[in-house]
Amino acid sequence: MRRAVERAEERLEQDCSITVHTHLSDKLIAQLEGIDHEKFRRELWYTSDEFREKTKQKDFVCFVLSVSHEPVAFLFGYDYKDEPQGFFLDEVATHIEGKGLGKILITLLFVYCYELGYTSVVLYTEDLDQERRPLREFYEHMGFYIATTDPTLGVIMRHNIEEKSLKALYKRVMYREGGPFPPYLDRA
Repeated sequence: MRRAVERAEERLEQDCSITVHTHLSDKLIAQLEGIDHEKFRRELWYTSDEFREKTKQKDFVCFVLSVSHEPVAFLFGYDYKDEPQGFFLDEVATHIEGKGLGKILITLLFVYCYELGYTSVVLYTEDLDQERRPLREFYEHMGFYIATTDPTLGVIMRHNIEEKSLKALYKRVMYREGGPFPPYLDRA
């Protein structure tokens, strides 16, 4: 976690913090809802009640990256009921794009999932968002692959959590020139 904060501070050139939540306060829900509504089109918005419902899912976790105590990026997910040992990445959103904040949060999620014994992460996305940003390509760059497509859910992508690929991703995202790794990743 410390390295993720340091990397975010390097990228933003500001003091940052990352907090991990298994429950969300009303204030935090309002802040996340603001980011969600800014970054996604109306039909994809989550309401406060929907955020609260998400927190009831098994192994719910939310990583929040803040600058000056104000959230600028977040990611949340939970156990993927459709697949044993699968984790569902529900949403990644950031006010500040092009600085690697989403990559940092996704890498933290993979480490979290690895530590809990999950073997894969699944997400639903689209090829391009409303602003023509290549979402599928972004996730492929993070090691996801297309599992299938669904007319309702969109592009269903999967990332298999394996120690060797996790170590390589951690090194690529968290370090410019390599560095010390968590002890359980040194074995690869």
